[in-house]
Amino acid sequence: MKAGPGQYPADEYDEEAVHAQIDKWPDGLEPEEYFYGIVSLTAVDYREYQEFLDTVVVEFDEVTATPDGESGGGAEAPLPELNVQILLDASGSMAGQIDGEVKMDLAKEAITEFAEDLPENAKVSLRVYGHAGTNQQDGKEESCSTTEEVYALGSYNENQFNEALDQFSPTGYTPIGLAIEEAAADLEGISGDDVQNVVYVVSDGEETCGGDPVEAAKALHSSDIGALVNIIGFDIADSERKALEAIAQAGEGEYLGADTAQDFRETFREERAVLIDEWFEWSSENVEANYDQMMEYVDLSNEYSQEAVELNNEEEQRQRELTEYMEETMEDADTIAVRSMISKRAINMRQHIRDEFLDMRQEAREKGLEIRQEVRERGLEERQELRD
Repeated sequence: MKAGPGQYPADEYDEEAVHAQIDKWPDGLEPEEYFYGIVSLTAVDYREYQEFLDTVVVEFDEVTATPDGESGGGAEAPLPELNVQILLDASGSMAGQIDGEVKMDLAKEAITEFAEDLPENAKVSLRVYGHAGTNQQDGKEESCSTTEEVYALGSYNENQFNEALDQFSPTGYTPIGLAIEEAAADLEGISGDDVQNVVYVVSDGEETCGGDPVEAAKALHSSDIGALVNIIGFDIADSERKALEAIAQAGEGEYLGADTAQDFRETFREERAVLIDEWFEWSSENVEANYDQMMEYVDLSNEYSQEAVELNNEEEQRQRELTEYMEETMEDADTIAVRSMISKRAINMRQHIRDEFLDMRQEAREKGLEIRQEVRERGLEERQELRD
């Protein structure tokens, strides 16, 4: 990797000139001599990739000052624009009961209370899924292909919001992935440093329509919209919890479990407090900044690794073709042994490239995740103290 290029590397490769060089070689040399001769003619310049591996250190910016450590003075910064999207599960299972109350009625009650007390600068949207079709096979196609924004993103209006909530009942399947994708379309173009987009997915079960809510949440958060995707899991079976937790993790949000009616009400009350909490903003900003830095390391490492491996594959192919030319022009050259050396060199180099760049990506992911977890935990602890 550090040896430098041969005489005719990669884009400078001149087959006719290389053949002319080989024609000057004596017959009957040891395989190693032919092997090193071919390498000296055709070796690719990998030094840029090895230098990257040797010099790049995975480091992250320090976490910004916490809210309780900021000095006062000066004018208060304007509140960021806050957009809250609620994606409500209206699948058939939400007609079930918990603690003697219908789950859908509990959800509507808690969401109403949540929306009423959002900050004045907040805009709210309500999208439902699972309310179309039926939970039978003949109604699945309609149910799985339908989500609906029943309250368009805007300031909270009590009468209009309540009317929107009252117009549907639980009936169908659970297209969580589609709901998140269409929520992203609702927020298209709503982004910027002074914008905070937050999505709450309320569900009592996992995706049942074959969608990919994890990928949808990841795409939504990593887009310019940058929304955090939180999951409020209501009366979730243990077998389905991990699937919902994975969605929240992909959307850089939180999984909030609620096993009882009281848990569900309290979860929404706590989240309402979170949205007006400086600790939430501090946590969100630092988690997002750290994630972006981590992805820079990951993306660049992937790019360099793929480039180097592709160059090495092309180099090996050229070298093997030269042994075929030697077979045509020499009688006593052990080209089988030469090809074996070429393959061994190429395999070892590709393995080195993949392993080293993979180590860098893993280091970036592990360090980044550790920092983000610490930030989240600190933010959660401080918010909990404020609530208590």
